[in-house]
Amino acid sequence: MSSTEKEDFRKIVLTENQLRAAEKVLKEFATKTGASAVILGDMTGQLLAKQGGLMDRDLEVFSVLAASNFAATAEMAKQIGERTSFEVLFHEGEARSIYLLSLNEKYILEVIFKSTIPPGTIRIYSKKAKEKLLEIISSEEFEVDFSNIFDDNFNALLDEQLNKTLGENPD
Repeated sequence: MSSTEKEDFRKIVLTENQLRAAEKVLKEFATKTGASAVILGDMTGQLLAKQGGLMDRDLEVFSVLAASNFAATAEMAKQIGERTSFEVLFHEGEARSIYLLSLNEKYILEVIFKSTIPPGTIRIYSKKAKEKLLEIISSEEFEVDFSNIFDDNFNALLDEQLNKTLGENPD
């Protein structure tokens, strides 16, 4: 397995101090912009910190979808000859809009805001938030390697258990 593939199995872990500092940045961002929800997520879809919410919506699912969105657009960028993936993804809706900003190759700032808020406001404040969050993240970041957590039989055992649960096992 190459080192690039191995990184796909690494889970980002932030310290308590980093999380508190990130949450403070997200809170300040939400206060200044009026955003409904502001999330610090990673490119695997893990929600690391959040501020605000969106009714009864699951922000963890939103974070996974945001990461998937970046993966899809990275491939789109490649298809049109771009050397790097897009840094900003913006989706404008009738009632709410979404602004996604890649902080680096690992992290995403995810913003949900009412469509009455000018996207330029979100863009300006997100650049400052990006600087602060990168400073926080780089201060004490470390990774835990989960690449060897499962043995070779894990997938077969998992498939077997799923088939039993779904009633598809001929036993």
